[in-house]
Amino acid sequence: MMINAASSAPLPAEPWEELLPAVAERYGSPLFLYDERRLERDYFSLRDALPREVVLYYSMKANPNPAICRRIHDWGSPVEVASIGEYDAARAAGVRPETIVFTGPGKSGEEILRVLRHGIYAINAESAFELLVIQEQALRLGKEAPVTLRVNLDVGRPGSRMASVGVSSQFGIDEAELDDAVRLALSLDGVKLLGLHTYQGTQNFHLDFYRESIPRTFALVRRLQAEYALKLECVGLGGGFGVPSFEGDEEFPVRAFGALLAEQAKANEDLGLNRLFVESGRRIAASMGLYVTKVLYAKRSRGKDYLIVDGGTHHRAFDSVMGRSFKRPLPILAWKRAEGRGYESGAGDGRVAYQICGKLCTPTDVIRSGTELPKLEPGDLIGFPDAGAYGLTCGNVHFLSHELPREIMRTKEGGFADISWL
Repeated sequence: MMINAASSAPLPAEPWEELLPAVAERYGSPLFLYDERRLERDYFSLRDALPREVVLYYSMKANPNPAICRRIHDWGSPVEVASIGEYDAARAAGVRPETIVFTGPGKSGEEILRVLRHGIYAINAESAFELLVIQEQALRLGKEAPVTLRVNLDVGRPGSRMASVGVSSQFGIDEAELDDAVRLALSLDGVKLLGLHTYQGTQNFHLDFYRESIPRTFALVRRLQAEYALKLECVGLGGGFGVPSFEGDEEFPVRAFGALLAEQAKANEDLGLNRLFVESGRRIAASMGLYVTKVLYAKRSRGKDYLIVDGGTHHRAFDSVMGRSFKRPLPILAWKRAEGRGYESGAGDGRVAYQICGKLCTPTDVIRSGTELPKLEPGDLIGFPDAGAYGLTCGNVHFLSHELPREIMRTKEGGFADISWL
């Protein structure tokens, strides 16, 4: 069983205000700036809060940049992938395929065939029909396919902004149909049932979900092992740990979550499970990133002030939600070149409430609305924090055929490295 590495004390992160003008001067804009110190800090703040025996998987969808994945893997985390492209990128970054978990509701037969051919720890089956597709590909290779069943638990959804359990969903097998799926898996030659997996949803900020879902998942394992004379070996207990995006958001209580996991692992150690794991992408990667843009134009239209920047929502898809949200997003940064100093957004004397828009030829390209900043001029810089997760590869980057932004790493040693890969 893979055990994640213990931490050493991370170096303190440098203020974004100091890095913003330096990286733009050297590499231009727009770009994504990743800070290795912040990445290490956030990774180990989560890793160290978890019981030692619980494996922390990195959800590659959050940021699949190979340099990022390689660092996280070197710290001890295997990888959860949701496409064959992520699987190939993970292998290229040095991740051992026999540690990878492959999830997602729409895996094709060819994708399943490839991961079985090259190696996989578990394929997370999300429907009964998928089990039949997995069996077909396994028999083609004369192999046994390792499978976990993703369960859509019958639970509530307090604290989650995008729930994946307790609701009708394309994800997972409804708990009411789990026994049918178990019986099917056990009847199929070429399929080995390893265990169960659940995922509560993303952007969870409270423990309510986990206090319900984790004991319920262990109870399902206990019942299935007894009723079907099974020896399951693993359980995936979810993730979705929230990262504040709006004013009023609370930090996810990772230490309380770790204590809950430890309590439940101890209470269920008689089940003889070889691997307990949780997964995280956003909580590990989000805060390491700053999306850097430059003001191209400032204008006023019908009583509103606009800034047009050289980036846009095609680089960060969720910015279109931020730009039109009724909630107030967390502050962003501005750097006034003429003054050689930075500012944080927020109310104040002489501030202008800006609509910050990208360069796309569509009215939906609104990055932020009503953001109060000092008066900015063309050539000034704007930085959007928490850009390390669901950024470049989550955007509609090919719309209008603009050039892709670079991805730049601020290394622990204090240098810059271009880690662009697309």
